[in-house]
Amino acid sequence: MIIKSKRIYMEDGLKDGFLVIEEGKIKEFMRSTDAEDVIDYGNMRIIPGIFDTHNHGTCGYGLMDKGTRETIAGYLKGCASQGITGVFPTAGLSMISAVADAAAENLEGAQILGIHSEGPWLNRTGEKGIKTGWPEVSIDTAKQMVSDGKGLLRLVALAPEIPGIDSVIEYFLSEGITLALAHSDANYEEAKRAYKKGFSVSTHTGNVMTGMHHRDVGGLGAALLDNEVSSEVICDGMHICPEMLQIYFRIKKPEHFMMISDCTPFSGAPEGSYLGFEQGMTINVSKDGFVLTDTGRLMGSSQPVLYGISVLTEKLGMPMETVWPMFSLNPCRKYGFDKEKGSIRAGKDADFTVITNDYRAAATFVMGRKVYDMEEGPVFNPDFLKEWGREEIPHE
Repeated sequence: MIIKSKRIYMEDGLKDGFLVIEEGKIKEFMRSTDAEDVIDYGNMRIIPGIFDTHNHGTCGYGLMDKGTRETIAGYLKGCASQGITGVFPTAGLSMISAVADAAAENLEGAQILGIHSEGPWLNRTGEKGIKTGWPEVSIDTAKQMVSDGKGLLRLVALAPEIPGIDSVIEYFLSEGITLALAHSDANYEEAKRAYKKGFSVSTHTGNVMTGMHHRDVGGLGAALLDNEVSSEVICDGMHICPEMLQIYFRIKKPEHFMMISDCTPFSGAPEGSYLGFEQGMTINVSKDGFVLTDTGRLMGSSQPVLYGISVLTEKLGMPMETVWPMFSLNPCRKYGFDKEKGSIRAGKDADFTVITNDYRAAATFVMGRKVYDMEEGPVFNPDFLKEWGREEIPHE
């Protein structure tokens, strides 16, 4: 298979030419060819495949509480429709085993490269400082998570200040699992100690952590000042305002960031109101695709990494050459996939995405196989609206 584009973002620069794909690998790049059987994408950009390491759901499919093989298959196809070639599904405890089983099936869509568990031991305080508590710290639960993961549990996010959590931290580290500081009320010194203890990722940096103050730069400052920490970042311009993103990238080089979506099943949902998780609760999807409670509080993310790419390149004026490693090569390096994945280069897996000028995925390729084409039409879960009680909510 030969792919042509005038704008291919390769590891060694932007190029106009042809990618030769053989047996799932990029065999070579050519400036010209006499071959007639060429897939020509014209001036559409070809970028390295997105590796999203923090993604709870998308396109009406979720992985938190319940789900079947079909749920996971729909989720992976939905990821591919958003340009994702590799993913760490962020699974609820009851879904870890099913996701691990699905990873062995080679389902069509994004490739499962590992499993991420956000919690269950989190100290979520939020901007209003309301403490919600956490489940009992249990080494047995931690061991069950590892067992259910069948060798694929790669990332666990915890709040390091929770009493009694040290034994769980030590256990996960002994199993070779990466730990992320998440949903934490830790101040600067506490966060700094956690990173010295073995935490090496900051979960959705800036969100649900103590912020920067001139007398204590908090969990955010600890993440930004430590170059040994790989910092997840949501770049939709709403979770972190564009001006703060600029500050991030001035304090810490882009090579230390990993773009994530933190998407939920509401990613891609039609604008409107939905019944919430609790009686009387309403979830609102805005015209811009953001998921909000009636009070305006963000409920996870709804915009994919591709949208974040558009914010960085179009609103902040960052060159794609600076941006693409943050959504592909950096996470691949962090989790040990960079020899095979993370950039478009001869010898690597043919994982790449063709994008339109408005930052939608026109086609997504995983190991040389086209797993999504926008001509297929919608991939949104047809049962989602019914499950979430989509209806006209009366407004007084």
